[in-house]
Amino acid sequence: MKNPAILKKFSQKDANSPVIFTGDKCVVTILQKLENYGCLKIADSVTTLGVFDMEVDGVKSGCFLVARVEMFPSDISNTTIDGVPYVQLTFNKGDTFMKTTKFVVDPKLAFYVWLEYIKYGNTLDAMKYEDQAFIFDKIRQTSGTTFPVDHVVFEAIFSYLSRDANDPNVQYRNSGMKGDFMRIQLNDVAHAARSTQARIVGAYMKEGINAALDNPNTMNSPIEDLLRT
Repeated sequence: MKNPAILKKFSQKDANSPVIFTGDKCVVTILQKLENYGCLKIADSVTTLGVFDMEVDGVKSGCFLVARVEMFPSDISNTTIDGVPYVQLTFNKGDTFMKTTKFVVDPKLAFYVWLEYIKYGNTLDAMKYEDQAFIFDKIRQTSGTTFPVDHVVFEAIFSYLSRDANDPNVQYRNSGMKGDFMRIQLNDVAHAARSTQARIVGAYMKEGINAALDNPNTMNSPIEDLLRT
């Protein structure tokens, strides 16, 4: 949450006090799959990974806090967006948005973020294309760990996996970058693999052959030239 207008909708007396929602309505949308990692538990309160989209009084925003947070919404519901199941939390004025801003450090959370937001291609609506590569830069503070690689590695990964929302074969950076973008999965053989050889040997053969026939290469890869000799 970087938008000052959004931040004004929340109040906290001090670091030991809960964060209270002071606006009219806030809807938080959480990836339901986080339950698989023990990062989403629903009871009288909701404990979740603090990585989610939200809409505050009609304005879209988001939270990227790699820590478990406990929340007390007025209502909990389920929804599906583009075939993906989510849990939605609705907060009304005076609800406790977060019980505390003091978190237990858990290194595993960084790995779960890698799985969902890189390997499996999930995205946050509130996150701009230019912001993607920075999600792991400040992760140490709350997760206690980081990935021992240079920032440019994440720049390259997100640049390669981000595609034109209307054509997953086109990298977003080559699309004019005026429309929406989508992110393909790291193991998406139809769109992530570039050579015929990689498509066929790097996945189920049927899917790889179909991808190679549907999107024939215009250039051979070095490994293909080697195998042909």
